Amino acid sequence: MSSGISRRSVLRTIGIGTALAATGVSLSACSSSGGGSALGNEGKKLAPWPTYTPQPDAPKPDLAPTDKGVQPGFLSYPKELKQSVAEKPGDGTKVTVWTITWGAPPKAKEKHKLWQALNKELGVDLDLVVVPAMESNQKFATLVAGGDLPDIIAVSANLPNPTELIAAKCQDLTEFVSGDAIKEYPNLAAIPTYAWKAGGRIGGRLYKLPVERSRIGHSLSANLERLKEAGIWVPEIGGIPVDDFTKGMQQISGRKKWAMGVAGLGAFGFNSIVPAFGAPNQWTVKNGQFTSYLDTDEFKAGIEQLAKWQKAGVFRADPLSHDAALGIDFQTGITATVSRANADFFGNAVAIKDGFTLETARPFKPSNGAQPGHWFSPGADYQTVLKKAPKDRIKLLLRVLDYLAAPFGTKEYELINYGVEGTHFDKRAADGSPVANQLFLDGDNKDTLGVGFLACPQQVIFLPASVPNGADLVKRRHAFQSEIAEVGVADPSVGLLSKTWNAKLNELMLLKEDTIKAIVMGRKPISDWDAMVKDWKAKGGDKAADEYAKEYAAAQKA
Repeated sequence: MSSGISRRSVLRTIGIGTALAATGVSLSACSSSGGGSALGNEGKKLAPWPTYTPQPDAPKPDLAPTDKGVQPGFLSYPKELKQSVAEKPGDGTKVTVWTITWGAPPKAKEKHKLWQALNKELGVDLDLVVVPAMESNQKFATLVAGGDLPDIIAVSANLPNPTELIAAKCQDLTEFVSGDAIKEYPNLAAIPTYAWKAGGRIGGRLYKLPVERSRIGHSLSANLERLKEAGIWVPEIGGIPVDDFTKGMQQISGRKKWAMGVAGLGAFGFNSIVPAFGAPNQWTVKNGQFTSYLDTDEFKAGIEQLAKWQKAGVFRADPLSHDAALGIDFQTGITATVSRANADFFGNAVAIKDGFTLETARPFKPSNGAQPGHWFSPGADYQTVLKKAPKDRIKLLLRVLDYLAAPFGTKEYELINYGVEGTHFDKRAADGSPVANQLFLDGDNKDTLGVGFLACPQQVIFLPASVPNGADLVKRRHAFQSEIAEVGVADPSVGLLSKTWNAKLNELMLLKEDTIKAIVMGRKPISDWDAMVKDWKAKGGDKAADEYAKEYAAAQKA
């Protein structure tokens, strides 16, 4: 691209990983990890969460964040970059790391300029093992079988039963991070509390450092002009009845263009649609008992609506075969809306340029009379654990992670996310933001190193001046987040331990999503839904609900 930026480089710029952005996977794939009752929190004294302390050297955002999950917004790149880490974290020793990438693996350290620059600034020799994200479960099993763990390990939330390993082999970090102890690491202290809670406790103790992500969940990115032409752009939540919305979607569809891009991955983007029918997020809790959202009339109503849309022809033709093209179809105008994660909004903004006005469709007024909602994301999709070590060694590793968590608008953040001036970028845009050169775009960047899955600051809403109408897009995205957060629904299981849920997660998700696909495509009637739910509960759903209820009760006493 002539601007010197790409979708991936902008996601790096604002510190966003591409897991959810690239896949659009269901929220169920990002649930908390599980553990046995011996490692649960029932009857345990619970360590206080780290004391949230905003980083004093971070620039003040133009658009303020909120405690409900709205991200801080920046209309331009900060003019004065401050140093957030006073002293070099390391002592010259080697630090072994296991992490992941959603892109290509890195070049050798001798050829990777950013890797070398980070080593110099961190004062350590990072020995990185970077594995492809889609192979992380298998590779993690191999790592564990080898017995010799690295110093720092990135752990995804859906690895099979990592809790026992963490408790046995990894460092209990409670004395280092709980309460005011976190203030020794100012950048880690500036990570919002919701992210720490997403990682949860093990036996009442703190073992995991969160990799923060926005609490704003999946929504419908929209081509504003096409929705306006069809008369269905209504910028208020519940402002248009679903039947009227459907008629407009049918008007948009035709001549090899469609109203909505959907795919098999993420099961027709149900997590953007079903919340509009008032369905709870994963679970609902009543009198201390957990009930799955699958076992609600509201969830079922949402699936019925998806089936109606498929029958009405508003979905892209052959919807289950377009996983790879989902984003491109939207960016090039083949589809007018697409269900995507929050992070993907920014990648779309770069790819679309000035092709059309990017917006976010507000939830429609559902046919069941419910109050439209929005499912919050957990707030962290990866956590980091440390191998057991002497106290001084743990402090060194935490200082390294504290550096990697430097907030947007600091010198450390610029190095991590943009690289070295004169090496990874040779010029700056009108607002002072670095413009990536070919070395950076060809893979000499943070993505290939996987350090963004070890630690990062709170994500921000920002687009560089090289993106057309970037400041306006930031304002509109912040406005959407402010509105949708008011109807946001949290998943009550986030951060809680259930050995059954973690062991059965992939099996139960497959059962649910295969049934959604079959019903929407007309291969099964909606009446088959109840039988699937009964099967789902028998295969682990009911047992997980009981385990969550016990953990939930323990957490309420904290």
